[in-house]
Amino acid sequence: MIRRALLAAVTAALVAAPAASAHVQVRPALAAPGDPVLFQVIVPNEKDAHTTEVTLQIPKDVIPFSFEEPEGWTRENKTGADGSLETVTWKGELAEDGFARFAFLASTPEQEGEIAWKAIQTYDDGSTSRWIGAPDSDNPAAVTTISADAPRENAGGEGAEAEAAASATAAPEQTNAEPVAATVEASSDSPLPLILSIVAVVLAGAALLMQLRRSR
Repeated sequence: MIRRALLAAVTAALVAAPAASAHVQVRPALAAPGDPVLFQVIVPNEKDAHTTEVTLQIPKDVIPFSFEEPEGWTRENKTGADGSLETVTWKGELAEDGFARFAFLASTPEQEGEIAWKAIQTYDDGSTSRWIGAPDSDNPAAVTTISADAPRENAGGEGAEAEAAASATAAPEQTNAEPVAATVEASSDSPLPLILSIVAVVLAGAALLMQLRRSR
């Protein structure tokens, strides 16, 4: 009896372990300060019920500015009194063995430190999983560390596009400046117009003399 009880307890623990680890994740876990980053919210279905709603609280000083729209899901944004985005809610339905991935571009805080992504996962049986706890809790919130040692991502490429556009605009101006100046200088110093004028006078005089000879 004791052996059977111990075996049953171990089996139950092994079965429960994957479910306990299947919490909402946010990637990347490391990002540079003041950088546009592509964040991905990964939501596995951890119960026999179907996930139908996921609400994500946006950390302070994180500024989302562009969202991917996954097929089969709708999105609702809630803003605060100051106009900042407070929460994002996605609504749809996951299979029991499925997962969803929600992606968005956002600027990270200027200050270094950790930001927590608190989330609430709602199921079609009315139950919820509240991923709002500390990292060592049973329901941890996902965490991203903001560090100056992290490589900059510049997701969206706003800075790169602006620099490329500025370079493309300035380059033709510098390239065209020298030929234009050289042309002006050559036209002002060249003796060619004077030579052509003298040749024209000589030819006109010769023609006049030939005409006079013929008339005589």
